[in-house]
Amino acid sequence: MADRSICLPEIHNGSVISTKMTLPLCHGNTNTGGEPMHEYYRKNKGKLQKEMDGYLKLVRSEIEEVFGKSYPQAFAEIWSCYEREMLEHFPFIGGDGSSGTRNLTGCMFFVAVGVVGKKYGLSTNDWGRLATTLYERHFDQMPRLLRRLAGGLFNHCPGLVTKALKKKDKRNAENAAKNPGSFLTQTMEPTEEYSMIYHNLVCPIYEFCKERGYMEYLPYMCNLDYVMFRAFGVALYREKTCAAGDGLCDFKIKRGASIPPAWPPHILDASDPLK
Repeated sequence: MADRSICLPEIHNGSVISTKMTLPLCHGNTNTGGEPMHEYYRKNKGKLQKEMDGYLKLVRSEIEEVFGKSYPQAFAEIWSCYEREMLEHFPFIGGDGSSGTRNLTGCMFFVAVGVVGKKYGLSTNDWGRLATTLYERHFDQMPRLLRRLAGGLFNHCPGLVTKALKKKDKRNAENAAKNPGSFLTQTMEPTEEYSMIYHNLVCPIYEFCKERGYMEYLPYMCNLDYVMFRAFGVALYREKTCAAGDGLCDFKIKRGASIPPAWPPHILDASDPLK
């Protein structure tokens, strides 16, 4: 997924998660006693738990149906998996000083649902559809005017967007010099065909999924970018992704083009030029 500050904004819905439940480990990668959880993630566990709850409640009824139990019970199991199998192993890529941190921690909320849901019969494809529905509902909550303004910037102010993204390239490069493995990006000048061209050269989400054995989920996570840009009324045309072995993810906004659908995933269709 793209390194972008608009992805996975913080949600505080005031819900309370019981800490008295028995939290079973998920089936999957286990902690084999490597490096301890980074202090940044340890300090932010409570904040991340509330953020995850805010997202997953958007598909509360679907989660209860898949897991065959109440949402609080299902959430406790998903959070346990996330904490022990993901949060415990996240690399430090800048913390609050890097928007890429929010992308990494937030994207893996979704993956934790798939990992735990698998033992309840949730297929990877059905999980992908559920994650897509969740993200669609998230953007449906955003005021229509705000979505239109965001889309207008992408479609009609290419110079302004390019200038902002190049500043972000510089911040990402400075952060990557201090925290190797964090997002590295490169913004190109607009062309007659594309109003925005933006490359992810290093994606810590891809690297984490590859290292931890979650690659089956990555194509669906990449495809969520189409949900976001579609919500803004923007035609994302992406032809390369790290998940497909292309070595980078390219994000291009095509002028005057029809907006690609968000489902099924483009990357999984060999006849589809988009990824």
